[in-house]
Amino acid sequence: MMKLKYTLLAVCMLGGSAFAQHKLPKAKIVADKPMAGKSPADYVDLYIGSINPKNGSTAPVIKAPGGNMSIFPMFNPAIEDFYLSDKIFGFPLGFGSLMVSKGDFKPGARLNASRFDHDLETATPYYYQALLEDPNINTEYTMTDNTAIFRFTVPANQATNLLLSGNFGIDVKDEKVLQGAGASSGRRGGMQQTRYFYAEVSKPASIHGSMQEPVPAGGMPIRGGGGGTYLHWAASAQPQILEFKVAISNTSIEDAKANLDKEIGKSTFEQVKAKLKDRWNAELNLIKIKGGTERQRGIFYSTLYRTRALRMGNVWDTYRSAYALQDLIEPKESVKAINSFIDAYEKTGWLTNSGAMIGNHSTSVIVEAYLKGLRGFDIEKAYAGMRKNAMEGTMIPWKDGPGTTELEKNYYEKGWYPALPIRKDADEKKPVDKYDRLPYNVKWTPTLEVEEWVPEVDSWHRRQSVSVTLEHCYDDWCFAQIAKALGKDDDYALFMKRAHNYQNLFKPSIGLMAPKTADGQWVEPFDPKTSGGFAGEGYFAECNSWVYTWSVQHDIQGLINLEGSRQNFVDKLDELFTTGHNGMDKMAFQGQFPDMTGLVGMYPQGNEPAYHIPYLYNYAGQPWKTQRRIRMLMDLWYDITPLGLAGDEDGGATSSWYVFNAMGFYPQCPASAVFDIGSPIFEESTINVGGGKTFVIEAKGVSAQNKYVQSAVLNGKVWNKPWMKNSDIVSGGRLTLVMGPRPNMAWGSAVGDAAPSMSASTVN
Repeated sequence: MMKLKYTLLAVCMLGGSAFAQHKLPKAKIVADKPMAGKSPADYVDLYIGSINPKNGSTAPVIKAPGGNMSIFPMFNPAIEDFYLSDKIFGFPLGFGSLMVSKGDFKPGARLNASRFDHDLETATPYYYQALLEDPNINTEYTMTDNTAIFRFTVPANQATNLLLSGNFGIDVKDEKVLQGAGASSGRRGGMQQTRYFYAEVSKPASIHGSMQEPVPAGGMPIRGGGGGTYLHWAASAQPQILEFKVAISNTSIEDAKANLDKEIGKSTFEQVKAKLKDRWNAELNLIKIKGGTERQRGIFYSTLYRTRALRMGNVWDTYRSAYALQDLIEPKESVKAINSFIDAYEKTGWLTNSGAMIGNHSTSVIVEAYLKGLRGFDIEKAYAGMRKNAMEGTMIPWKDGPGTTELEKNYYEKGWYPALPIRKDADEKKPVDKYDRLPYNVKWTPTLEVEEWVPEVDSWHRRQSVSVTLEHCYDDWCFAQIAKALGKDDDYALFMKRAHNYQNLFKPSIGLMAPKTADGQWVEPFDPKTSGGFAGEGYFAECNSWVYTWSVQHDIQGLINLEGSRQNFVDKLDELFTTGHNGMDKMAFQGQFPDMTGLVGMYPQGNEPAYHIPYLYNYAGQPWKTQRRIRMLMDLWYDITPLGLAGDEDGGATSSWYVFNAMGFYPQCPASAVFDIGSPIFEESTINVGGGKTFVIEAKGVSAQNKYVQSAVLNGKVWNKPWMKNSDIVSGGRLTLVMGPRPNMAWGSAVGDAAPSMSASTVN
C-alpha cells in the first residue's frame, strides 16, 4: 500500500500565489524501473489534486469498482483544499455520517471532530486508515459494492461513542443493530433518492440514544429523529476493537441486510480488504503499462483510478474523454449509464443532459456508444429523448425543461444563440452590475451589456451565448449521425444543417468566435481575452474566445476553411499558446477567469473545453506540434502530489485526459468513433478491449527527448495518418510508433492524412 507523505514547502494559497500554480517539489527518482512487487493499486495516490488552484479539491474517494457506495473523510468544511484540513469530522456513508469519539456523548459535529496527521494515515483504493488523535482511536475501513466495514481500535480505560448522524430515522435493536432510511447525498435523473441501510456492531453497546437523550440498555427501540443516533460503550480494562458493518440499498432495509450477508457475511476485515485490493488490481490492469518513470506510472494509475472510481459526474465534463475510456475498457458501465439517462427521460420527460452546465451532451455519449457497437439499451427510446432535448429543451445555461424563450427561437430560426446588445453609454467604462466587477487593478474595459430582459436567464450564469451555440452545434451533429444510422433522413438533413451553425459566430476580422445579437450585429467593443464579464459568461462558459473558438470538434476542416488556409489555422493555434495578458495584471485575469487554470498562453489545461485543442495540429498538417504540446502539458500540469492536477477533477474528466495522452491517443471528436494520435510516454500500453483481445501501443525508443513520431505501423500496415478508428482498437492489434528527438514533419502532414471532418477542404 502507498503511504501518503508530503512536505508542504512554501505553499501560499489564496494569497499572491493562488493562481500562480506553485507545485510541490517533485520527488527525486532514484530509479525508473518499477518497484519489485508493486501492483497498480500500490501506485495510486488518493490525494492527487487535493489542493486545487481554483476552488474545491479532489477527495480521496474509496469505493469498489462499479460499486454503489463511496467513502472519504469529511474534512474541515472551512478548508476547501482537503489535504490542508486539520480535522476529520466524520465519514459520509451516502445517507448519513459516521464518527467515533471518547468519553461521555457530546452532540454536534464540531465537538466530535478530531485532529489527524497525514504521517499517521494510509490511503489506498482499497483501504483507509487514520489515527484520530483527539480520541486516540485508530480508525480503518474497507468496502464492497454496497457495504463498508469499519474497525476502531480503542485504548484501555476509555469509554467510546459511535455516532451516526443525519436527517433520517433509525431503529436500534439489541444495542447492536441499526437500520433505517435517509435521503442519499446524490441525485439520479434530477430526483433525490431514498437510501435504506442496515448496520451491525461487533459488540452490544452499553446504552444508545438519539442525539438528544440516551436510552438505557434493554430499553425500547427508538427513532433518532432528525439528528441521528449514537451508541456508547463503557471503558474496558483492555483495549477494545469495535467493528461496524453497514450496507445500503435503494429498495428496502431487507435488501440492505441481504447485501451485508452476501458481500461480507462472515468474512474478516482483512479478507474484505484483500478482496477489494484484488478487484482494483484487476480493474487497473485493464491497461498495462511498460516503461516510463516511477512518477509517470504513479500519475497514470492515480488518474486511471480516479476515472474509474468516480464513474462519471457532470456529462458536460465527462463526455469529452471519460466515457470514451470507459467504452474501451468497461463498456457495460457505459451501457448502464445510458440506461440511467433513459430512465430519467421516462420519469421526468427529459433525457439527462449536461447537468449544471450547457448543451445536451448525453447525446454525444449515447451516439458515441451506439456507433462504436455498444448495445443493451433502447436506442429508439433514447432517440426520442435526444430529439426532444434538441427540439424542445431550453438552451439557457444551468436550466432544464422546456425551451420557450426568444433565445431558443433565435437559434432554431437564425442559427445562433443571441448575446445581449451593448448599452449606449458603454463609453462610460463602468460595470453594469456585480457580475462585471473589476477585480484588483484591472486595466481592461469590460463589456457593458444592457440589462437582461429574459427572466429565465440566471443573473449569475448569464447567457453564455457563443458557447451555447457551439456546444449545441456539436450535439446537433452527433444527433445527425444517429439519425443517419437509423435511417431517419429528414432529421439527418435538419440536424446536419444545424451542425454548421458555428459558422455564424466566426468573425473574420479577428479570426475568432465572437458574440452576435439577435438582429445579427457583432457585439462591439469586444476583446477576445476579457469580454463577457465574470468567467466570460456573458458570452462563454468559464473561458474566453481564445479557448472556445476551437470548440468545433466535429468540423475542424470547416474551421480551417474559415481561417483561410492550413497555415493560417496553425498560426492562430500557435497564437493561442503564446498570447499573454499584454500588461494586464495576471491576478486580475485569473480573478475574472478562475476556471482558466494551468495556463499556457490562453490555453487552460485546468478546464475541459480546452482538452481537445492540442490535437488540432493533426488536422492542419503539423502533427509534430501536437506531439510537442501534449508532452509539455502532461509533464507540466500533472504530478503525484496534492497539487498534481491543474484544475477541477470534474467526475474523472481531468484524469481521463492524462490516461489517454500517456498512452498516446485521444478522442478529439468523441462521437466520431475516431482517435487522434499524440505522443505516448510509455514503451508499451496494453489495453484489454474484451473478448480475450488486447490492443498494444508500442513506442520504440521513447524517452523525454524522443517525443516525435518518426513512422508508424497499425495492425501490420505502414500508417501515415495521425489518427485511427475505434474499430482498429477494439478488434485487437498493435500500433507501433518509432520515436525520435526531432520532428518528422512529413509524417501525417498531407491534406488527406487528417481525420474526417464534416466539411471538405476548400483551402490549401
